[in-house]
Amino acid sequence: DDIWIDNRIVDGRAVRANVERLHAEDPERPVVIQTANSSTAETLVTVMDAARQANITNISIASE
Repeated sequence: DDIWIDNRIVDGRAVRANVERLHAEDPERPVVIQTANSSTAETLVTVMDAARQANITNISIASE
């Protein structure tokens, strides 16, 4: 249940800050959440909530 952003592991509490930074750099860049079969719904919701709190509405979910 690791969260990876730009090829590095990110603590769940730091997802929003990272997403906000990336969105500021490229506002047209969508958030794509790629889940593994072993991922939990809790981790997915953590990432989705962080993106929403960063006022990002262009969110997609992909799976293996």
